[in-house]
Amino acid sequence: MQNIHSHALNQTLHLSPETVRECDLSRGFLLELTVKPNTFLQDSEPFSKVAVFGMKARLTGWWVPDDFIADFVKAAPEKLTGFASCDPTQPGYLDELRHARETLGLRGLKMAPMYAGFDPRDPRCQPVYAYCQENGLPILFHTGTTFCRVAPLGFSRPWLWDEIAVQYPELRMVLAHVGHPWSDECLAVIRKHPHVYADTSALYYRSWQFYNTLILAQEYRVTHKVLFGTDYPFAAAGASIAGLREINRITGTSGLPEVTAETIEGILSRDAFALLGLS
Repeated sequence: MQNIHSHALNQTLHLSPETVRECDLSRGFLLELTVKPNTFLQDSEPFSKVAVFGMKARLTGWWVPDDFIADFVKAAPEKLTGFASCDPTQPGYLDELRHARETLGLRGLKMAPMYAGFDPRDPRCQPVYAYCQENGLPILFHTGTTFCRVAPLGFSRPWLWDEIAVQYPELRMVLAHVGHPWSDECLAVIRKHPHVYADTSALYYRSWQFYNTLILAQEYRVTHKVLFGTDYPFAAAGASIAGLREINRITGTSGLPEVTAETIEGILSRDAFALLGLS
């Protein structure tokens, strides 16, 4: 198994107090977001490979430096693959990206348009996409909803990436959280474009919507484009795996269609790193 979506950060250093407060309110309890390498690796035991990243989004108080991620992956370089992060609303973002790849050795990119307050089709993003396509860096985008009040939901709708995929057909992209709650849009986009994928991170605890998303993925015949991710520390590995394998429990004796074992085990066994050019 592989995990294509996990975070590393220090809550005190990398998140604003307001962001932490909103996160706690959204969950209904205090959530410690500082990620310690030993705890992270314990949670990652089921996986042969894990993608790990921070996030840069000045608008909503997230700022995890690429150097922090580069240092973090040294705890288990044979397992962990570090991704850079980029906020094109801030000065020097292209220089930071080049430094992350060419000096720090990070191999992918995480972008969060909604959290940083930019349209993913913004012209400032064009040199980022061109650089990543040219140098084989996949980009994992946050798509879908959030708990941050100032983050514009309109910049997170999955249909926006249809235009990007047309313009950059060789750029490998992952639309996180299957664009929840706009999963139908996300599945329509990944069906069209050979190098656009979705991940299942942080969906198992929304079981009814997760079930419907997987059924729709089967109907669209795009389950092979769905990658497994946890969203650690927001969601743990064991619960994420179990939540996927037990998804059909929600149907009871209703007679509703089932998510097939082929779909479930296919997601869990998929070589996401190879699909994203990271083998």
